Amino acid sequence: MDDPYQDRTMPADYGSNNDYEADDLLADLENLKPPELDYYAVLNLSKTASDDEIKDSYKRLSRIFHPDKHSDPALKEAAETKFHVINKAFEVLSNPQLRTAYDEYGEEGLNTKWEVGHKIKTPQELREEYARLAREKREMELESLVRSKNDITINVDATKVFKNSSIPSPFGGTTFVKKSRGGILSALKRTEIMQLYMKNSFETQFGARTQFIVGGQMTSRSGMGGGNVVGTIRHAFSEKLNVELGSSLLNPRIGVFKGTYSIDPLTFLTGTAQVRHFQGPAPLVLTLGRRITKGATGYMTYRTGEWAIGPWGPAFDMRREFSSLALGVSSQDENRSYQVEVQTGIMQSHLSVDHTWTLDSSTKVRVGGSMSTTAGINMSIGGDRKVTEHTKIGLAVEVGLSGGVAFNIKIKRLGQSITIPIVLAAEFNPKLALWATVLPVCAVTALDIGYVKPKRKRVRAQKVQELRKVHADFIATQKKEAEEAIELLRESTVRKTRQEQEWDGLVIVEALYGNLTAAPELGLVANVTIPVQALVNSSQLSMPGGHSKTHILGFYDPCLGEKKQLRIRYEFQRRMHELTVSDLASVAAPVRYDI
Repeated sequence: MDDPYQDRTMPADYGSNNDYEADDLLADLENLKPPELDYYAVLNLSKTASDDEIKDSYKRLSRIFHPDKHSDPALKEAAETKFHVINKAFEVLSNPQLRTAYDEYGEEGLNTKWEVGHKIKTPQELREEYARLAREKREMELESLVRSKNDITINVDATKVFKNSSIPSPFGGTTFVKKSRGGILSALKRTEIMQLYMKNSFETQFGARTQFIVGGQMTSRSGMGGGNVVGTIRHAFSEKLNVELGSSLLNPRIGVFKGTYSIDPLTFLTGTAQVRHFQGPAPLVLTLGRRITKGATGYMTYRTGEWAIGPWGPAFDMRREFSSLALGVSSQDENRSYQVEVQTGIMQSHLSVDHTWTLDSSTKVRVGGSMSTTAGINMSIGGDRKVTEHTKIGLAVEVGLSGGVAFNIKIKRLGQSITIPIVLAAEFNPKLALWATVLPVCAVTALDIGYVKPKRKRVRAQKVQELRKVHADFIATQKKEAEEAIELLRESTVRKTRQEQEWDGLVIVEALYGNLTAAPELGLVANVTIPVQALVNSSQLSMPGGHSKTHILGFYDPCLGEKKQLRIRYEFQRRMHELTVSDLASVAAPVRYDI
């Protein structure tokens, strides 16, 4: 059966709701630090804004914030500071190369010299080039963390704990004795370790395209065992062709050759040959895959098994592996993934299906099943949860109608993993299977709801309080600059309001931004009526990016690290309305609230 813990989906970023999500509760000081200046927010633009939209926004803001437009010395000085930022934002976003670097890396991208090929590349080509550089950088950072990988698997037999023992009866037949009531320690004494498997590997880089991997493995079963050391060289001849060549250093000698070739951006071909001896041709595994939709890939895998060319090779009745052909579809997105495979072969055929749901950024649940001509019907249900930044714990239950019940525990941290499959029953036991599923789920849920989430919520609240103290000066500065921007906007906004009133257009009566559920005396709400009215044009309110605006336009974060709302009371055609960011469906037709 497939690994019930196999990670088949990409991490998903879920939006917040009225309660604390797991990812919110795990937010650290780094994520809650004051946000960097957003040039798109400075010009009130979306990240998909066209060149004309950038120019129009720059001209509109220049008419308001240009220092020559103000005679008051204090306002003139404030206007100079803000006009400098507006100019900088326009300079970056109007330059295709600077804009691409900023989109990928932010301010850091503007201060770095990039070697991305010929300068006459199109903006899309530049964007793809920067994305490639960013991906390679992330991959190198990740590889530096997991160059050493270690896997430990401990197979435990606990069948004696959950079944009655039997002794011969002096009157003939068998007498069954109930399980001992000696408690947990007595039960643990009846468990046995069936097998111990350990694997360790270390990877080092030789040049930009070549890696060398040394790995060792050891297996112990019933007091007997063995091991081997394997060396592998992996080389990328081009972006299309990758080759691996590996060999064991001890007996039994095994050589492995693997190659992957990208026929086109949507199609790939992979081949693997494993040489155990030279008494016959090497068994081959060939896979042809092609992306059939945005997130789904179809594939066909052919396994030759052990085969012969005339007298060279094992006879049919001496073969341990046989040929098979498998067809499958694998798909994944941010919220879920699935895989379906049908295999037909000389000795073994199967149908397998599994589905994984991403509940939040920390939790995944997987359900799978298979029907096989050799193993019968098997089902599994499992899940894993990220408990720290680099640590993940998984639990799974596997049930076979002809193979018993097993409970699996897996702990992963960076490149290290420990897997403990525990066999609870050698035969199918529906009662045991039910309790093996229900009890862990209930225990984990109770622990999460009763202890983990409340604790994380308290820790987060404490961090938020610390943030307010640490960044008190920053918040005060942002508030001061936002108030200066409001004064600069006031005159033009008054004129705009009068015009809207004349033709029964859109008039912002009141706009509040911050933690609207907090007590007013805490000062966690900012009045942004004038900034919001300044964003009204021709009776339409356009706020790309929602309410995440900058102090340059009169906004600031009054409650750093907390959930915020933007509530707007407005008048349109002499009728009063109210809007909040969580109730976008109530927006009147003339009001465009772009997110």
